[in-house]
Amino acid sequence: MVITKFLLIALVPPLVSVLSSGCLREQDLLLGQYYCSDVNIDSSTQSAVGCTGGLVNVTCFVAPNLTLCSSATGDSFTKQIPCRDVKGRRYNYNVAVVLSLFLGMFGVDRFYLGYPAIGLVKLCTFGFFLVGQLVDFLLILLQYVGPADRSDYYVPYYGPVMMQINTTSQSLYQTCA
Repeated sequence: MVITKFLLIALVPPLVSVLSSGCLREQDLLLGQYYCSDVNIDSSTQSAVGCTGGLVNVTCFVAPNLTLCSSATGDSFTKQIPCRDVKGRRYNYNVAVVLSLFLGMFGVDRFYLGYPAIGLVKLCTFGFFLVGQLVDFLLILLQYVGPADRSDYYVPYYGPVMMQINTTSQSLYQTCA
């Protein structure tokens, strides 16, 4: 009952704006009322063309029989979607995992990712007596440790990218009745 009331309250503002003016604003569009064009992928970096700051602009189109209030551009609008920003330097994920597995005891993985101090400590302590090698291998494998310049790993566009999913107080939970 509570979820039904929440859904009705959440859907009423877009419906009211459609009924009063006959058109929708971009921010009122629900999922399924628009579709976005594919992102152009750069073959050398395997990242979206024009990706800056982790966002790229794509052109989206409104579903048939719906109109936008700002119809200066027709039934299309620009939306920013997240992308992997490799920042020009390519840190290959597969290379980092292999270096961590086979040469992690010498700190080569940390030197490769741009952490020379940790790499030197691992080199002098034989990978923190092999325990640090195992920990670093797992951290790199699960992509908790990335390049020092905060860029993303270079992986194929549809490759093994780990994404952390967070929930907040704004998340909608479905309960079984």
